[in-house]
Amino acid sequence: MAVAALAMFAAAPARAEWLKAETEHFVIVGDTSNRAISEYARKVERFHSMLARFLPPENDDVIAPKLWIYLADGRDDMREIWPTISKGVGGFYSRHDDRIFAVVDNTSEGSDQILFHEYAHHYMFQYHNAVYPGWFVEGFAEYFAPSDMRMGRIRYGLHNPGRVYALNQRNDWVPMDDLLRSRLTLSSERRAAAYYAQAWLLTHYMLGAPERHRQLQGYLAAVARGEDPAVALETHIGRTPDQLGTDLRSYLSRGITVYTLQEALPEASVTVVALPRSTAAAVWLDLRSARALDEEDGLALVAQARAAAERYPTDRLPLVALAKLQRETQDLQGARATLERVVEAWPEDAEARWLMGAVLTELADASSDDEARRQLTRQSMVHLAAGYQADPLDYRIYLAMLKNRRAAPNFPTDNDVVTAESAFRLAPQLGTTAFEAGQALMSKGRYLDAAYVLGPLANNPHGGESLVAVRQLLAEAREKAGLSVISTDALPDAGEPEAPEAPPASED
Repeated sequence: MAVAALAMFAAAPARAEWLKAETEHFVIVGDTSNRAISEYARKVERFHSMLARFLPPENDDVIAPKLWIYLADGRDDMREIWPTISKGVGGFYSRHDDRIFAVVDNTSEGSDQILFHEYAHHYMFQYHNAVYPGWFVEGFAEYFAPSDMRMGRIRYGLHNPGRVYALNQRNDWVPMDDLLRSRLTLSSERRAAAYYAQAWLLTHYMLGAPERHRQLQGYLAAVARGEDPAVALETHIGRTPDQLGTDLRSYLSRGITVYTLQEALPEASVTVVALPRSTAAAVWLDLRSARALDEEDGLALVAQARAAAERYPTDRLPLVALAKLQRETQDLQGARATLERVVEAWPEDAEARWLMGAVLTELADASSDDEARRQLTRQSMVHLAAGYQADPLDYRIYLAMLKNRRAAPNFPTDNDVVTAESAFRLAPQLGTTAFEAGQALMSKGRYLDAAYVLGPLANNPHGGESLVAVRQLLAEAREKAGLSVISTDALPDAGEPEAPEAPPASED
């Protein structure tokens, strides 16, 4: 009996608790075991290494913020963050001015594919700032999303059944000329599905042979210079759009080749620490604050966060989540009072300093008293400077500094331009950072630099309302720089939905 009891004890899984695993490029938070979160961290680091192998960073010395990934345990956790999230969505990636993070449903079979798709986008913008055509931005993410990243057997070039199904609906194919120009004014979800499937297939085809891979490099460089996509296709690949469509159909009919990575990828170093018990009460509230709140939901969430802060009065996260929700519900004085407690207890907390700086600037903007406004603005900059010292890689601090400075009569100074460029380099995925940097550069007559900053994001096939202004500013920058003006008809339409067959839920 004693032997049996010992055997049962040995077979029991390790007790799960809230943990944080940190690697060179990621921070992963989850209610799981040390072994599980460590393995997950190494898996996503392997994926990063594989992307770097195929698309090396432009600069060897690039320093980027780490992407935070949260491991949700089923649908209930997912709805705590996104109450109306569609059934069956196994994760999402959120990029906003106040936060960039990813959430995956650890119980969903397709969560890896969703994360890999979205991280491929994140990686491309973060590490390889180039003006790629929209089909390649999407095709690159789709090409690597189904990768099998198991240790010792890494495979890529796999297909998603939904994409193949869409390609087999031959009458729904998007004209190749429209695909190359990234025109997404499509009449139905089936046509949208065809666009993304064709983008994947074209990427798979071009990367499937060394000669085509070399041709692709010349084609991408030509399109980045502003050359017409159809002309560049004939010049660098020797095909018309219709001929390319015939090639793709033939390539698909022969069967899709799956590749095994022959070289070993480095094994990541992982540091795991236990998080306070209060994490369970506040972690999803913290992420929920990054989404739009209506009045009723906002007040209920504030009450929930306040209860967590009262239950754990000496813990940081419940207080920070409360302050964020107070700010989102326009209780700026309440947020300020809450943050004073956080800053007093944790003076080197960069996020709290950023948040306090942002709240004080918003209070200044709302004040009709000139002297009070000046004092609040100065106090805001003190907190933002402290946040910068604590974490110079937090793009939110730079954006807050720009907002703090905007009312100054000499804005933008050369230092303001540097601040805007820094925000962009840290978070090039955001329309706001690109727009701020583009505007600042253009104010100094640096039109070519502005076009360089604005170009990559303008082609983002995920669209989004914020990109409309980016694209308009890009056209102005190119014109003033003496470059050919890219028509907005050749750019992806804002807000076009992802194809439903493989829903990489991108929250733009």
